[in-house]
Amino acid sequence: MSQFVGGIKINEKSCTVSKNSKKYINDHYQWMMVLKKNESLAYSYKLPKKLKRNYELGELIDYSKWYVEDYPVEMLNIPGGLVVLGNAPNSIWKANLSVGIQEARMILVLLVFFNVLITIVLAYCMSLIFMKELNTVVSGILDVSQEEEIALEEKGYLKDIKAAINKVSKKLNEQKLIVKKTNAMKEEWLAGVSHDIRTPLAVIVGKAEELGDLEQDIEKKQMLEVIKNQSFKITFLVNDLNLINQLDNQQFILKTKTIDICRLMRECIADVMNIYALDQYTFVFDHDSQKEKIYVEGNEHLLKRAVDNLLINSIVHNEQGCCISINIKEGFDHIVMTFSDNGVGMSEEKAKRINDGKQNINEVHGWGTVVVKRIIELHSGTTEFRNHNGMQVNITLPKKLG
Repeated sequence: MSQFVGGIKINEKSCTVSKNSKKYINDHYQWMMVLKKNESLAYSYKLPKKLKRNYELGELIDYSKWYVEDYPVEMLNIPGGLVVLGNAPNSIWKANLSVGIQEARMILVLLVFFNVLITIVLAYCMSLIFMKELNTVVSGILDVSQEEEIALEEKGYLKDIKAAINKVSKKLNEQKLIVKKTNAMKEEWLAGVSHDIRTPLAVIVGKAEELGDLEQDIEKKQMLEVIKNQSFKITFLVNDLNLINQLDNQQFILKTKTIDICRLMRECIADVMNIYALDQYTFVFDHDSQKEKIYVEGNEHLLKRAVDNLLINSIVHNEQGCCISINIKEGFDHIVMTFSDNGVGMSEEKAKRINDGKQNINEVHGWGTVVVKRIIELHSGTTEFRNHNGMQVNITLPKKLG
């Protein structure tokens, strides 16, 4: 502005305006006129034709802060005259505002109050919108954790997170389908292998029994008995393999009923003795209950499988023979079944691995221990393997009350 004013020179005979001042007018205003002190026009630049060229002092006072005709104007006092700068009609709105100090203070307070109020309302509305978005995201995460396929609408403040959740859900669903397909193939393969193994094993066991009945030589009879026992062992391993697969894939529907655990234990001992009719194995069964019957709630087939595995485990790993003891102690709301033998047992390190579920199923005490632990866990019980002058297994099960 100072450069603009400096570019205007007024004397008694003429008025000159520099190029920079004209450029300033072109950039910021529409027209300009310079009036001498006697109110006569000394210079004009782009002045509209309808405007007067000379003005009285009263008119200039009226125009000083308002309009010349419809043109908003600004006036500058310069040495030797007055500069009037004009803008286009309807380009600037001017009004005279006169407010008392007290009213001005009240207006300022109200403005601050309404600004704060509007800020709070906007923040509340934004928080509602954000919480709605966040609830959608949290719900999506929970659905993904439950392995449910989801497709969140990818818009809003959290659209990037929603897109990521959709991507994870899609990938998990694809992996789930692959696992399902793989498990189906594995089950089909296991079913075929199990069937193919059982048929020749049944023939081997039958022929071994027939030859044993016909054979008079004691040494040969013992060899046939070994063949029969090893065939039974393979049969139990195949059955355990199928059962573990069912339990791992949660395909086994647990149908429970009230079971007399003492009766079940006697039946299991009798079955094992009939299969392994060897003189070097003895069985001792005892319980400390005042009653002849102790009841639990469970699946009889699975519990028999667990007991059979423990009894056969003692026989298989003690070929020289041993004494197998079973004791049942009755508590208020539970029972403790202790299986022990005086055989070779196992190391404390191996017992710890079995209890922690870290045993290698390919090593000794592999499949059988896995099956026992899974079955007891399915019945809300616990299993503990120990080395106590031989093998010792403590099983705790809830007792059927009433």
